[in-house]
This record gives sequence, structure tokens and C-alpha cells, in this order.
Amino acid sequence: MSVFCTFREDASGKLLSPKIRSAKLLEVLNSLEDESTKEKEIIFISPPDNATGDFTDEDSGDEDGQKGGNLPGSVLHAAVVSEGSDTGEDNEELELQPARKRQKKIAEPRRVWTKRDIRPDFVSWSASDPHIEYLKSQELSPVGLFELFFDEGTINFIVNETNRYAWQKNVNLGLTAQELKCVLGILILSGYISYPRRRMFWETSPDSHHHLVADAIRRDRFELIFSYLHFADNSELDESDRFAKVRPLIILMNQNFQKHAPLEEYYSFGESMCEYFGHRGSKQLHKGKPIRFGYKIWCGTTSRGYLVWFEPSQGTLFTKPEKDIDLGGSMVIRFVDALQERGSLPYHIFFDKVFTSVKLMSILRERGVKATGTVHEYMTERCPLKDPKDFKKMKKGSFDYKVDESEEIIVCRWHDSNVIDVCSNAVGIEPVKLTNRYSSASKTRTQVYQPSLVRLYNEKMGGVARMDQNISKYKVKIRGMKWYSSFIGYIIDVALNNAWQLHRICSEETQVDLLAFRRYVACVYLESNADTSSQGRRSRRLETESRFDMIGHWIIHQEKRTRCALCHSQTNTRCEKCQKGVHAKCFREYHIK
Repeated sequence: MSVFCTFREDASGKLLSPKIRSAKLLEVLNSLEDESTKEKEIIFISPPDNATGDFTDEDSGDEDGQKGGNLPGSVLHAAVVSEGSDTGEDNEELELQPARKRQKKIAEPRRVWTKRDIRPDFVSWSASDPHIEYLKSQELSPVGLFELFFDEGTINFIVNETNRYAWQKNVNLGLTAQELKCVLGILILSGYISYPRRRMFWETSPDSHHHLVADAIRRDRFELIFSYLHFADNSELDESDRFAKVRPLIILMNQNFQKHAPLEEYYSFGESMCEYFGHRGSKQLHKGKPIRFGYKIWCGTTSRGYLVWFEPSQGTLFTKPEKDIDLGGSMVIRFVDALQERGSLPYHIFFDKVFTSVKLMSILRERGVKATGTVHEYMTERCPLKDPKDFKKMKKGSFDYKVDESEEIIVCRWHDSNVIDVCSNAVGIEPVKLTNRYSSASKTRTQVYQPSLVRLYNEKMGGVARMDQNISKYKVKIRGMKWYSSFIGYIIDVALNNAWQLHRICSEETQVDLLAFRRYVACVYLESNADTSSQGRRSRRLETESRFDMIGHWIIHQEKRTRCALCHSQTNTRCEKCQKGVHAKCFREYHIK
């Protein structure tokens, strides 16, 4: 029920603190209409008692159209808090207190825009990346690169949390790291070999049986492990976090992604989508993405598509934005904080108009970070550029630009197939170069002028799109009943994408494509971690078939010397897939029939 309060003013105009007594709104209105009342009163309606209870996004109605004469009876007869008189029933002495004045928001000074090119004062990029040089010297196989992210600590963490969750359900699961790797191998394999039902992997029918999966782990054992797969302690969940059940895994993966990320100057920031069709509250609709329904994920990537940092979106109700900027700008700043943990270097970040604002450019400039992005017209803080309607009448390649005098932030409007606005705190107009663009009128490609900041944006922006493209090719197809099962598949796909990006950087001579990379990881995980305790003659068949398949055999170093499987002398190298000691000189002959 709403509460009404009245205040009186003294002779000096100060408000007197109220004394509370019960009354009805109808009585108060009648009293105010009485001309014999000489005292001036102020009345306001305070929020109801349950204002902090359940809330909704729906409006309560047209407040401007509400008339006082049409108030409902529940409001007219509501209890009122008013000030008692000196001679009334409540004759306690009143203390005079000045009214609390509302603090006015200090208006920021308007920016002064000038027609000239930008004069940035950033230092040039000169950083080297010793970690990538170290990875090159290690000559890691695809499995070794993948296990940079799903390392021993991460595997053991998932095993412990899964066993804990099963124990809380009175189930003695007894999951081991070897079995978990078998489960991961099946999930990876489902990205390029999928069946309408996952149980078909274990069927004995000749059209569906997959011996690599069936010989690695039993069907019922896989189903049991997959149903209890867990990533957090349910007794320590944060109720304000919608992704609390996967938050520890998100933290671990972000740490590993940042630890092994290539140190580059150019990065992209954008939105990615994880497909999900359930009834979870975090599901969103995104019309501009190939995946329309699912979890929206904020992603910071390199220009080639290596994911450096990610955070699932929870909206403004669960994520507090930074001061003076929106939620998207706040996520950009969090990504910058993650980058600067490796050093305060002059990184250059590219993002689209969902995030860009002149205020964000100013904040990033103060932190020593370059930024360029397309921008909405209403986020340019009244930059006086030519009207877009007039711009469309001009020839392609025309552009207009202005620079903020105080902070060296440029806004450029360029006419391409449409009129676009680009904002930057580091790149200007010069040098203007010619570029080939398609003309729908003449059905040919013509050369038009293109400012420098537009050209650099087109070249370096798109890392998130490249990552999405790689994930969508062979993404994990197996889904469980839990709401986060699709999100776990997304993390596995991202880890494989990152491992493949490192493979492209570190293995310049013997590169493989993404499909071959995934196949190698899946085969090694399923063959080297298979349960051989009850296989009998199946293990011998597996060994002979995989030995001569000429797919994904890598020679790696081993600490303990063993006998070579071909010449039977001592060796410190082995085949990672066959798990057999083999000399480098015997490697080729051993794998040929």
C-alpha cells in the first residue's frame, strides 16, 4: 500500500520534519481545498512497501495521461503520513531541519570540433613475444597445444567437482582423468561425425557402429559420466551470478587463454553466440548473428581469431556498467584490463558501433590504449558533420571529418554503399588511398577514395567473426539435459580453435587444417585413454588399424627410455598416437605395411 507524506514550511521557507498520524488521501485533498487553511503544505507519495520485491520489465501504464479525478478508491482511502499541529493529538516538540536539496548533475563541457586531421601521441609498437618463441622451440603436437588450455590442473578440477556432485547425489562415480579424456574425445569427434542419436556410436549395426568410440569406453559408462559432469560446488554458488555453475571453469579458461595468447598490437572485440534453445533466463535473441537464439558472449580476440578473453552476457540487472558508459563499453574496459596484465603496451582495439562512443575513446586514450570503431550518429557528442541525407547524394568515396581539440578524437563520415561513421583516438585520415568497391549501378568494380582509419578498420576488425566461423564448421553436436551443456561444448570448440591458431604460428612448415587438427586430438584421446582392462582382442585390432592409417602420427620426446617397437634398441622418443617407443629413423618404416 502506498504511503502519503506532507511537509510544512516555516517563515524562512525551511521544511519542518513531519509527525506521523493516520489519515486518508480524500481527507487531505478536502483539507487542501479549504481556503481557510493558511499553512503551506507539500505532499508526496512514497513508494509502496513492496517496492524492492518482484519486478517486471512491463510499464504500469501511461503516467502522463493519469488524472487526479480518476484515482482508484484504494489510493483515495490509503493511509497518509502528515505533519501534526502543535496543539494536536501528538504534541511532541518539532525540530526544524532544512530540506535536503537535490544535487544537480554537473554538465560536462561541450566538445570543440575542428576540421583537421588527428595528431595522436601514442608510442609505436615495439614489443616482442618470448612465450611464442618458447612454444616454437617445444615443437608441440596438436594434443600438446590443446592441453595448454585443458591442462592437468583443469582436468583434475573437473574430475573432483564431478565426483563431488555425484557423491552429493549418493552415487559413487569414481571418475578418473583417463575416463574424462575419453569423454572429451567423443565430444570432439561429434563435431565432424554425428548421428541423430549419440547411442548409435555403440550400436553393432554395420551402418552406424564406430569402433573407435565403442572400444574406448562403454556406452552406459559414458552416459553416467556425462549426466554428472559438473564444474562448481553447489554449496558455494553465488546467487547473483547466472553462470555460477560454470564460473570456476570460465576463470580457469580465461587464465589459460591469456597465458598463452600471442602478444600482438591489434585486437578485436565483439559478440559471439552459443546456441541454446532451452528456457534459461540468460538466453537472448540476436538478429544479426547466424545463431539467433542462445547465450551472448562478450569476446576479445586477436585479428586472426585467437580468443584472449570472454565473458557470458547477463544484462544490466546482473552486471553493473562502468560510470558514464553503457554495458558494452564496460566490457571493452574489462578486456583492456585483462590485456594490460601482461604490460601497459599501446594495444589497438577494434569494435563496432554496439560499443563505440566518444566517451569510451576518451577513457581508453587515458589508459594508453588505441581504439577504432564504427559509431552511431547519436554517440558522437554532436560532432557537426555533413547531413547523411546530403551525403547519399554525393559520389562514393566522399568523406567529412572533425577532430576534438582537447582529446584528439576524430569522427569521420564516409560514403560507401551506405554512409558510415568511424571514430578513432589513434588513426586519422591520411594517407587517403584508392580502393576497389562494387558499384550496383554500373554492375562493375570502381576505385574510390578511402581514408586511413576506414582502411585499417576493415583490415583488422573481424577476429571474432573468424573465430565464429572456425567454431561453426565442426562444433560439438552432443548435448545434455543441463542448461550449460551447450556452453561446455562452446568452450571445447574455442580451446581447439586457440590451439589450432597456435599451431599455425608455431608450425610454419608442417601445418594442418582445422579438421585434421581436431581429428588428431580426438583419435589420440580415444586410443591412448581407452579402457583396456576388458577389451581382450579388441586392443590388438585397434593397435594394428591405427598404426597404418597414416593419420595424425607425431614423434615426441619421452623422459623414460623404452625399447623401439621396430629395432628393439633403447630410445627416448615415441609415437604419441600409438603410444609406442620409436626411433626417429624407424618412425616411417614402423607406420608402413
